Amino acid sequence: MTTLLTFRDSVKAFCSRYDYIIVPLLKFVLSLVLFLNINSQMGYVSILKNKLVIVLIAGICAFLPLEIMVGIGGVMIILDSAKVSLDAALVGLALMLIFYFGYARFSPKLGLISLLVPLCYSCHVIYALPIVLGFTVGPAAIIPAVFGVILYYYGIGLGELLNLLSASAATTEEESVQGYQYIIASLMDNRLMLLIFVVFTCVILVTYGIYRASFSNSWIVAFLLGGFLNVVLFLVGGVTSSVEVEIAPIFVGSIVGVLIAVVCQFGKGIVDYQRTELLQFEDDEYYYYVKAIPKLSVAESNKNVKRINSKTHN
Repeated sequence: MTTLLTFRDSVKAFCSRYDYIIVPLLKFVLSLVLFLNINSQMGYVSILKNKLVIVLIAGICAFLPLEIMVGIGGVMIILDSAKVSLDAALVGLALMLIFYFGYARFSPKLGLISLLVPLCYSCHVIYALPIVLGFTVGPAAIIPAVFGVILYYYGIGLGELLNLLSASAATTEEESVQGYQYIIASLMDNRLMLLIFVVFTCVILVTYGIYRASFSNSWIVAFLLGGFLNVVLFLVGGVTSSVEVEIAPIFVGSIVGVLIAVVCQFGKGIVDYQRTELLQFEDDEYYYYVKAIPKLSVAESNKNVKRINSKTHN
């Protein structure tokens, strides 16, 4: 454990010392991965399929706030949608405007979660996301996570619409009506998507509530119960709503989510419950009872080595 703590503290110190390099680099990598993922799921605009263009955009995003990165990702989705069907793009634009004015305008940085959800689908770790969001963000992550799921299924519906329009001999007017009708119907009739909304909401709330509790090792209980609840709710919800769910990806994703949460918690700090202190304060109006638990850490040993020359000089 001492070795791990020393390594963690070294990494933190390194990142803190060179944050002016590491932060832009991480933003560049994140934006590059997100934009490439949008192209892999859509990629209908030829200029946006050019990897050099994506690299240049990601390079610009490396020095901009995260909300600008999210906005550029939204513009890419709308442009890809317009390439398929103009009215389908209007549906996507309406969804994004509702999300922006209803939520992202007040919590702009959390809007990044909405683009991370389709990425987690591509990496097959989507079922790990609610456990991680439950303790890192909390209830504030529910709305962007739900919108991210909508974006993912919107992209699937857009691809199916493109195939349908390519094989159809309908007129332009019929195609226009068919476009927005198909997208809306694909979202409204998707019972699996609704089940994901419910499960993600429950897992995030339960994980957050237990994680914030004051009893010993609450974070371990929160992660394990969140993973267990993730599996059980999908199974029960799939049976009761007649939705076909694949248990293997859900089970594996829940385990991955617990492991990621443990690693993140270790980086954030593990507390030493054996050194718990109960403190009491008071003022003119209140008594204050405080439970203080120190984090495990390795103190740096500053050693002054003094060389003693055994030779004597006359």
